[in-house]
Amino acid sequence: MSLRGRFFYKSRKFYDDDFDWNTYTADSYERRLVGVVEQENQAVAKSGELSFDGATGRVVASGRPIHPNQQAILEAIGQLQPRSVHEVGCGAGDHLANGRALYPDISFSGADRGQTQLDLAAKRHPELAKSLSLQDLTMPFSHHWPRADFVYSQTVLMHIHTAVSHFVALANMVNSADRFVLLMENQQCHNFVSDIGNLWRGGHFSWQTMHMYRFDGSTGARTILLSKEERDLPVLTSDDQLREGLEPSKRRLKRADEGSARGMFGVPIA
Repeated sequence: MSLRGRFFYKSRKFYDDDFDWNTYTADSYERRLVGVVEQENQAVAKSGELSFDGATGRVVASGRPIHPNQQAILEAIGQLQPRSVHEVGCGAGDHLANGRALYPDISFSGADRGQTQLDLAAKRHPELAKSLSLQDLTMPFSHHWPRADFVYSQTVLMHIHTAVSHFVALANMVNSADRFVLLMENQQCHNFVSDIGNLWRGGHFSWQTMHMYRFDGSTGARTILLSKEERDLPVLTSDDQLREGLEPSKRRLKRADEGSARGMFGVPIA
Protein backbone atom coordinates (compact mmCIF):
# COMPACT_ATOMS: atom_id res chain seq x y z
CA MET A 1 0.00 0.00 0.00
CA SER A 2 1.34 3.45 -0.93
CA LEU A 3 2.17 6.09 1.69
CA ARG A 4 -0.86 8.10 0.56
CA GLY A 5 -3.04 4.98 0.78
CA ARG A 6 -1.82 4.19 4.29
CA PHE A 7 -2.57 7.74 5.42
CA PHE A 8 -6.18 7.62 4.23
CA TYR A 9 -6.60 4.06 5.54
CA LYS A 10 -5.58 5.12 9.05
CA SER A 11 -7.67 8.31 9.00
CA ARG A 12 -11.00 6.89 7.85
CA LYS A 13 -13.68 5.81 10.29
CA PHE A 14 -14.47 2.39 8.90
CA TYR A 15 -11.96 -0.26 7.91
CA ASP A 16 -11.80 -3.16 5.50
CA ASP A 17 -10.22 -6.47 6.43
CA ASP A 18 -6.43 -6.44 6.52
CA PHE A 19 -6.13 -8.50 3.34
CA ASP A 20 -7.84 -9.27 0.05
CA TRP A 21 -8.67 -12.89 0.85
CA ASN A 22 -8.94 -13.83 -2.83
CA THR A 23 -5.23 -13.07 -3.38
CA TYR A 24 -3.94 -13.54 0.17
CA THR A 25 -1.91 -16.69 -0.47
CA ALA A 26 0.10 -15.22 -3.35
CA ASP A 27 0.25 -11.65 -2.02
CA SER A 28 1.41 -12.33 1.52
CA TYR A 29 0.81 -15.67 3.21
CA GLU A 30 3.04 -18.09 1.31
CA ARG A 31 5.92 -15.61 1.18
CA ARG A 32 5.78 -15.01 4.95
CA LEU A 33 5.45 -18.73 5.65
CA VAL A 34 8.64 -19.55 3.75
CA GLY A 35 10.58 -16.35 4.44
CA VAL A 36 9.79 -15.82 8.12
CA VAL A 37 7.97 -18.65 9.89
CA GLU A 38 10.06 -21.51 8.49
CA GLN A 39 13.29 -19.56 9.00
CA GLU A 40 12.67 -18.72 12.66
CA ASN A 41 10.81 -21.85 13.87
CA GLN A 42 10.05 -25.40 12.93
CA ALA A 43 6.74 -25.16 11.10
CA VAL A 44 6.30 -28.90 10.54
CA ALA A 45 7.87 -31.32 12.97
CA LYS A 46 9.35 -34.57 11.76
CA SER A 47 7.94 -37.84 13.04
CA GLY A 48 8.60 -38.26 16.76
CA GLU A 49 10.04 -34.77 17.27
CA LEU A 50 7.04 -33.56 19.30
CA SER A 51 5.75 -35.14 22.49
CA PHE A 52 3.25 -34.13 25.17
CA ASP A 53 4.27 -34.37 28.81
CA GLY A 54 1.07 -35.03 30.73
CA ALA A 55 2.71 -34.30 34.09
CA THR A 56 3.68 -30.73 33.16
CA GLY A 57 1.12 -30.09 30.41
CA ARG A 58 3.91 -29.05 28.07
CA VAL A 59 4.69 -29.95 24.48
CA VAL A 60 8.36 -30.83 24.08
CA ALA A 61 10.21 -30.43 20.77
CA SER A 62 13.35 -32.52 20.36
CA GLY A 63 14.33 -30.63 17.21
CA ARG A 64 14.05 -26.92 16.45
CA PRO A 65 11.44 -25.15 18.62
CA ILE A 66 7.96 -24.64 17.21
CA HIS A 67 6.37 -21.19 17.21
CA PRO A 68 5.04 -20.08 20.64
CA ASN A 69 1.54 -19.72 19.18
CA GLN A 70 1.54 -23.29 17.95
CA GLN A 71 3.03 -24.42 21.26
CA ALA A 72 0.12 -22.89 23.20
CA ILE A 73 -2.51 -24.41 20.89
CA LEU A 74 -1.03 -27.90 21.08
CA GLU A 75 -0.62 -27.65 24.86
CA ALA A 76 -4.26 -26.61 25.27
CA ILE A 77 -5.33 -29.61 23.20
CA GLY A 78 -3.11 -31.93 25.23
CA GLN A 79 -4.40 -30.67 28.56
CA LEU A 80 -8.09 -30.62 27.59
CA GLN A 81 -8.05 -33.87 25.58
CA PRO A 82 -11.03 -33.20 23.28
CA ARG A 83 -12.28 -35.97 21.02
CA SER A 84 -12.18 -33.72 17.96
CA VAL A 85 -10.47 -30.47 16.91
CA HIS A 86 -11.37 -28.01 14.14
CA GLU A 87 -9.19 -25.10 13.00
CA VAL A 88 -10.86 -22.13 11.32
CA GLY A 89 -8.56 -20.30 8.90
CA CYS A 90 -6.23 -23.29 8.73
CA GLY A 91 -3.96 -21.82 6.04
CA ALA A 92 -1.14 -24.18 5.11
CA GLY A 93 -2.34 -26.81 7.59
CA ASP A 94 0.89 -27.03 9.61
CA HIS A 95 -0.84 -26.78 13.00
CA LEU A 96 -3.27 -29.51 11.99
CA ALA A 97 -0.49 -31.77 10.73
CA ASN A 98 1.52 -31.41 13.93
CA GLY A 99 -1.58 -31.88 16.08
CA ARG A 100 -2.62 -34.99 14.21
CA ALA A 101 0.86 -36.50 14.56
CA LEU A 102 1.08 -35.58 18.26
CA TYR A 103 -2.43 -36.77 19.19
CA PRO A 104 -3.32 -39.66 16.86
CA ASP A 105 -6.46 -40.55 18.84
CA ILE A 106 -8.00 -37.09 18.25
CA SER A 107 -9.88 -36.28 15.02
CA PHE A 108 -8.58 -33.11 13.31
CA SER A 109 -10.21 -31.01 10.59
CA GLY A 110 -9.58 -27.59 9.11
CA ALA A 111 -11.28 -24.99 6.96
CA ASP A 112 -10.45 -21.72 5.24
CA ARG A 113 -12.35 -19.17 3.20
CA GLY A 114 -9.73 -19.26 0.43
CA GLN A 115 -9.43 -22.19 -1.96
CA THR A 116 -5.79 -21.28 -2.62
CA GLN A 117 -5.09 -21.70 1.11
CA LEU A 118 -6.69 -25.16 1.06
CA ASP A 119 -4.73 -26.06 -2.07
CA LEU A 120 -1.51 -25.08 -0.30
CA ALA A 121 -2.46 -27.14 2.77
CA ALA A 122 -3.25 -30.20 0.64
CA LYS A 123 0.06 -29.78 -1.21
CA ARG A 124 2.10 -29.55 2.01
CA HIS A 125 0.09 -32.24 3.82
CA PRO A 126 -1.64 -34.66 1.42
CA GLU A 127 -2.86 -36.74 4.36
CA LEU A 128 -5.09 -33.80 5.41
CA ALA A 129 -6.82 -33.31 2.05
CA LYS A 130 -10.01 -35.17 3.00
CA SER A 131 -10.28 -33.25 6.28
CA LEU A 132 -10.26 -29.77 4.71
CA SER A 133 -13.23 -27.66 3.59
CA LEU A 134 -14.25 -24.16 2.53
CA GLN A 135 -15.69 -22.05 5.34
CA ASP A 136 -16.34 -18.31 5.51
CA LEU A 137 -16.99 -17.52 9.17
CA THR A 138 -18.46 -14.13 8.30
CA MET A 139 -21.40 -15.83 6.56
CA PRO A 140 -24.57 -16.80 8.45
CA PHE A 141 -24.13 -20.01 10.44
CA SER A 142 -24.33 -23.20 8.40
CA HIS A 143 -25.30 -26.59 9.81
CA HIS A 144 -23.11 -28.12 7.10
CA TRP A 145 -19.96 -26.75 8.74
CA PRO A 146 -17.82 -29.19 10.73
CA ARG A 147 -18.53 -29.49 14.45
CA ALA A 148 -15.87 -30.35 17.00
CA ASP A 149 -15.29 -30.50 20.74
CA PHE A 150 -12.51 -27.94 20.37
CA VAL A 151 -12.60 -25.12 17.78
CA TYR A 152 -9.71 -22.68 17.48
CA SER A 153 -8.30 -19.82 15.43
CA GLN A 154 -4.71 -18.73 14.98
CA THR A 155 -4.29 -15.08 13.86
CA VAL A 156 -7.58 -15.07 11.92
CA LEU A 157 -10.17 -12.90 13.69
CA MET A 158 -7.56 -10.20 14.32
CA HIS A 159 -7.55 -9.43 10.58
CA ILE A 160 -11.35 -9.05 10.23
CA HIS A 161 -12.51 -5.43 10.46
CA THR A 162 -15.28 -5.02 7.88
CA ALA A 163 -18.50 -3.81 9.55
CA VAL A 164 -19.51 -6.34 12.26
CA SER A 165 -17.95 -9.38 10.55
CA HIS A 166 -15.68 -10.17 13.49
CA PHE A 167 -18.73 -10.50 15.76
CA VAL A 168 -20.34 -12.90 13.29
CA ALA A 169 -17.14 -14.95 13.09
CA LEU A 170 -16.84 -15.14 16.88
CA ALA A 171 -20.43 -16.30 17.30
CA ASN A 172 -20.03 -18.86 14.53
CA MET A 173 -16.94 -20.32 16.19
CA VAL A 174 -18.74 -20.79 19.50
CA ASN A 175 -21.83 -22.21 17.84
CA SER A 176 -19.67 -24.78 16.01
CA ALA A 177 -17.98 -25.98 19.20
CA ASP A 178 -19.32 -28.63 21.57
CA ARG A 179 -17.01 -27.88 24.51
CA PHE A 180 -14.16 -25.41 23.92
CA VAL A 181 -13.13 -22.41 21.80
CA LEU A 182 -9.53 -21.16 21.78
CA LEU A 183 -8.56 -17.77 20.34
CA MET A 184 -4.89 -17.28 19.53
CA GLU A 185 -5.09 -13.69 18.32
CA ASN A 186 -3.39 -10.30 18.66
CA GLN A 187 -5.16 -8.94 21.73
CA GLN A 188 -4.87 -5.35 20.55
CA CYS A 189 -6.76 -5.80 17.27
CA HIS A 190 -10.17 -6.33 18.87
CA ASN A 191 -11.63 -6.03 22.36
CA PHE A 192 -12.09 -9.78 22.44
CA VAL A 193 -13.02 -10.15 26.12
CA SER A 194 -15.58 -7.35 26.00
CA ASP A 195 -16.93 -8.50 22.64
CA ILE A 196 -17.36 -12.09 23.87
CA GLY A 197 -19.19 -10.85 26.95
CA ASN A 198 -21.55 -8.71 24.87
CA LEU A 199 -22.25 -11.56 22.45
CA TRP A 200 -22.93 -13.92 25.37
CA ARG A 201 -25.24 -11.54 27.19
CA GLY A 202 -26.95 -10.65 23.92
CA GLY A 203 -27.92 -14.27 23.28
CA HIS A 204 -25.73 -14.80 20.22
CA PHE A 205 -24.18 -18.04 21.51
CA SER A 206 -26.03 -21.36 21.56
CA TRP A 207 -24.20 -22.51 24.69
CA GLN A 208 -26.16 -22.74 27.94
CA THR A 209 -23.07 -22.09 30.06
CA MET A 210 -19.79 -20.32 29.30
CA HIS A 211 -16.61 -19.72 31.27
CA MET A 212 -13.85 -17.46 29.93
CA TYR A 213 -10.22 -18.07 30.89
CA ARG A 214 -6.74 -16.92 30.02
CA PHE A 215 -4.61 -19.84 28.88
CA ASP A 216 -0.87 -19.21 28.46
CA GLY A 217 1.45 -21.53 26.60
CA SER A 218 4.66 -22.62 28.28
CA THR A 219 6.72 -20.37 25.99
CA GLY A 220 4.70 -17.22 26.65
CA ALA A 221 1.90 -17.02 24.08
CA ARG A 222 -1.43 -16.07 25.67
CA THR A 223 -4.86 -17.16 24.50
CA ILE A 224 -8.53 -16.86 25.37
CA LEU A 225 -10.19 -20.15 26.27
CA LEU A 226 -13.98 -20.43 26.31
CA SER A 227 -15.29 -23.52 28.02
CA LYS A 228 -18.69 -24.98 28.81
CA GLU A 229 -17.07 -26.53 31.87
CA GLU A 230 -15.34 -24.88 34.81
CA ARG A 231 -11.55 -25.17 34.66
CA ASP A 232 -8.75 -24.43 37.10
CA LEU A 233 -7.45 -21.46 35.08
CA PRO A 234 -7.29 -17.66 35.56
CA VAL A 235 -10.76 -16.21 34.89
CA LEU A 236 -10.77 -13.45 32.26
CA THR A 237 -12.86 -10.42 33.12
CA SER A 238 -11.37 -7.60 31.01
CA ASP A 239 -9.24 -6.84 27.98
CA ASP A 240 -6.81 -4.94 30.22
CA GLN A 241 -6.17 -8.18 32.09
CA LEU A 242 -5.45 -9.94 28.80
CA ARG A 243 -3.17 -7.11 27.60
CA GLU A 244 -1.28 -6.80 30.87
CA GLY A 245 2.42 -6.19 30.20
CA LEU A 246 2.01 -5.68 26.45
CA GLU A 247 3.26 -2.59 24.64
CA PRO A 248 0.07 -0.80 23.53
CA SER A 249 -0.53 0.31 19.94
CA LYS A 250 -2.71 3.42 20.01
CA ARG A 251 -3.73 2.92 16.37
CA ARG A 252 -4.78 -0.69 16.89
CA LEU A 253 -6.63 0.02 20.12
CA LYS A 254 -8.45 2.95 18.51
CA ARG A 255 -9.52 0.68 15.68
CA ALA A 256 -10.56 -1.99 18.22
CA ASP A 257 -12.72 0.52 20.06
CA GLU A 258 -14.38 1.63 16.83
CA GLY A 259 -14.98 -1.97 15.77
CA SER A 260 -16.60 -2.86 19.10
CA ALA A 261 -18.78 0.25 19.01
CA ARG A 262 -20.41 -0.96 15.79
CA GLY A 263 -21.97 -3.96 17.53
CA MET A 264 -25.72 -4.00 18.23
CA PHE A 265 -26.34 -6.92 20.58
CA GLY A 266 -29.59 -8.70 21.26
CA VAL A 267 -31.47 -7.44 24.32
CA PRO A 268 -34.06 -9.63 26.08
CA ILE A 269 -37.62 -8.26 25.82
CA ALA A 270 -38.86 -7.08 29.22
